[in-house]
Amino acid sequence: MYSMKGVYLLFLELEEDREIEIGALGQINFSKGKYVYVGSAQNSVEKRLQRHFSTDKKLHWHIDYLLEESRPYDYFILPEKSEYEQVMASIMEEIAEPVPEFGASDSSKNSHLFRLPKSLTE
Repeated sequence: MYSMKGVYLLFLELEEDREIEIGALGQINFSKGKYVYVGSAQNSVEKRLQRHFSTDKKLHWHIDYLLEESRPYDYFILPEKSEYEQVMASIMEEIAEPVPEFGASDSSKNSHLFRLPKSLTE
């Protein structure tokens, strides 16, 4: 069986303004709205996305904490090497509002989570 490697965009929605504890980052204020998370999985992107959509998991990554309080609703997979994750984060930074330091502990980018402007979501 083939396991796809790749970079992915995970789309999620937060239905109300919330202050959420995000692991070692601490408390972060999130505004109601739609967000996109840029990630990668170089072993099995299918399993990683399945984990993100699961409600029964140990909280490990920043995104796990946010997914406890939000609703994932879609994803997009790019069959690219992990280096492309930085490229996608750079592109998202140009069109959406970054959440500082989120998901970026091993990245050259400041964030891997972006709040999408209403003009893109309505």
